[in-house]
Amino acid sequence: MKPDYKITNRVYWFLAFIISTVVIVYQPLNPLCYDVFGYYMYLPLKFKYHDLKVQDFSVITHILDTYHNSETFYQAVNWENGNWIMRYPIGLAVLFSPFYFIADFIAPYTSYPADGFSKPYQLCVLYGSLLYALIGLYFVKKTLIKLFKDKPAALTLLCIGLGTNYFFHVSIHGQGLMSHNFVFVLYAIIIFLTIKWHESYKFKHIVFMALAIGIIAICRPTEIISVLIPLLYGVINKETMFEKIKLLYKYKIQLVVFCILIISIGFIQFGYWYYVTGEFVINPYDAGNPGEGLELLQPHLLEVLFSFRKGWFIYTPIMVFTVVGFWFLYKYNRLLFTPIFVYFIINLYLISSWSCWWYGACFGVRSLVPSYASLSIPLGYFITYALSSKLKYVYLGLITIFISLNLFQSWQMSKGIMDSTNMSRAYYFSTFLQTTPPNIEQTKLLLKGKFNNGKEIFTNDDAQTHSLCYAKILKFEKDDENINAKFWSDSIKHSGSSSLITNSDNPFTKSIDPMIKDVTKKSYAWIKSTVWLYSKVPADSLNFGLIIELKHNGRTFKYQGASINKTTFKANYWNKIEFYLLTPDDLRSREDLVRTYFWNNCKHTIYVDDLIMEAYEPIIDKSVF
Repeated sequence: MKPDYKITNRVYWFLAFIISTVVIVYQPLNPLCYDVFGYYMYLPLKFKYHDLKVQDFSVITHILDTYHNSETFYQAVNWENGNWIMRYPIGLAVLFSPFYFIADFIAPYTSYPADGFSKPYQLCVLYGSLLYALIGLYFVKKTLIKLFKDKPAALTLLCIGLGTNYFFHVSIHGQGLMSHNFVFVLYAIIIFLTIKWHESYKFKHIVFMALAIGIIAICRPTEIISVLIPLLYGVINKETMFEKIKLLYKYKIQLVVFCILIISIGFIQFGYWYYVTGEFVINPYDAGNPGEGLELLQPHLLEVLFSFRKGWFIYTPIMVFTVVGFWFLYKYNRLLFTPIFVYFIINLYLISSWSCWWYGACFGVRSLVPSYASLSIPLGYFITYALSSKLKYVYLGLITIFISLNLFQSWQMSKGIMDSTNMSRAYYFSTFLQTTPPNIEQTKLLLKGKFNNGKEIFTNDDAQTHSLCYAKILKFEKDDENINAKFWSDSIKHSGSSSLITNSDNPFTKSIDPMIKDVTKKSYAWIKSTVWLYSKVPADSLNFGLIIELKHNGRTFKYQGASINKTTFKANYWNKIEFYLLTPDDLRSREDLVRTYFWNNCKHTIYVDDLIMEAYEPIIDKSVF
C-alpha cells in the first residue's frame, strides 16, 4: 500500500500560501531593476526593439529615464566592436520568456504601454518567478517523499522553506527574480530525475534531466557541476565506478542524446556571444568588472561559513544539522552520498573563491541557496534521526528557534534593521531582536565605508580612526631624462627648482603606482591624491582631472577623478587639488595597482608640481568575524 503523505502535502501548500502572500505584500516598486534588469533585457531587446547589439543606445536611455531600472547600464559591456553585450548569462531570460510573452499579449488591452517594461511585464515576470519557486518546492517534496516517511519529509520541507535564507530570497522585495530561485528549481528537478532514471532508465527522464542541466549552465556557468549528481549517483568505490561506466555504455544512445541536448542548449549562449562580438566564448562579466572574479587559489571558506558579515552558520544556523546529516546520508544511502557530498564540497569551494565572497546586498550567503535542493537530503536524514532520538524534543526546540530566528531576521533585513552588506559582530549583537531602525551610533559599528548619496566621503570620524600608512611625492625636478626639456619650467614652481608644463602636447604627468600590498596590509585604505596647479588663464577655460584608479592585470576596475572647481580655482596662483578614494575590500589580488596621475584635457598650459599619494588605513581594522 502506498504511504499517505498528508502532513508533507499540507506543509507544501502552507509554504506555497506563505511565500505567495509575502511575494504579493512585499512587492518591489519595479521588479525589473538592477541585476534582474540585466537578466531580463535579452527579451525586449530581441522581440520588442530588434536590437540585441544595442546599436541604438537611445532605447536604453529611454527605458532608464522612464522606469528607473538602474542608475547606470552596468548590466552590459561596450565591446571592442562598439556593440553592447549583456554581462549576465542568458538562461534566466529563457525561463522568463513564457511570462514575457503573456505580458506582451495582455499589455495592449490595458492602459499601459506594450514596451517590455510596463506594469503588465513587471507583474507577469514577478508572479512567473513565484510559480517557478512553487515548482522547485514541489520537486523537493517529491524527492523527500521518495526517501523519507511523512513526518521527517514534512519537517525537512518546512526547515528548507522557512528555516533558511531561501525564504527571503524567493519572496521578499522581488528577490525571487534573481538567479538563486531559478537555479534552486533546476537542481530540485535534476535530483529528482537522477533518482527516477536510475530506477527505470527511461528515456524521458534523461531527456528532461539534460534540459535542466543545459539551462542551469546558461543561468550560471559554474552550475555545470550539476552534471556530477547523475554522473556520480551510485558510485561508492572503485567497483561501483566501473559498474557505472558499464551502465552508461549500456545506455550509450541515451548518453549521446544527453550530451547533445546540453551542448545544444549551451549554444543559445554561445550563439548570442558570437552574434554580438564575433567570438563564441568570452567572459563579459570579467570584461565589465575586472576587479571581481573567481580566484581559485584564494578561497574565503572561513568567512563564508562563520563570518558575521554573511556567515552561513551565523545567518542560517539550521544548516548545521545538514552538515551533521551527511554522516547519516553516508550510513543509510550510499547511492546518494557521493554525488551530493562531492557537489556540495566543490560548490562551496567555488562560492568561497569569488573575490566578493559576500555577494553584495543580500541576507546571508545567497549563493548557497540553490544548493538547498540537494542539501535537503542530508537534512532529511538528520531529522529522521532526530525524531527517533532520546533528545527529540531538544532537537525540535532548536529547529523551532532557528526557524523563528530566520523569519524574524528576514523581516529585519526587509526593514533595513540588519544591513545587507557590511554587517559586523558588534552591529549584529547591537541590533539582535531589535524592531526599530538602527541609530547613528549603531551604524558606526558596521564594517566600513562612509557614503553620502552614493559618494565616498572621508569624514572627520575617519580622520580620527585612520592613520597614515603610505606617502610618496613626485616633485617634478629636472632629473627625468624621459621628459623633453621644453616641458620643464624654472620660473613658475610651487617647490624645489622646477615644475612640469602640461598642455595638448604633454597632457599626462608621470604616475605614482604602488601595489596594494605596498600601501597597506589591512583590508582597505583611503587613498588620497593631492597636486598643485598653476594656470595663467581663468578657470572657465580649463579642463583637467586628478585621477586615482585601481588596476588588475593592467585593466582598470575602479576609477575616480577630481575636476576643476571653477568657484575656487584662481588664475596666476598655485591651487591645491585633492580628493580621496576608498579601496574595495574584495580585491582580487594584493598585487593590484593603485595609481594616481594628473591629466590636462585642454589646449591651455597648466603647470603641475608636487603630486602626492597618501594612504590612510584603519587603526583598528574591523574583523568580519
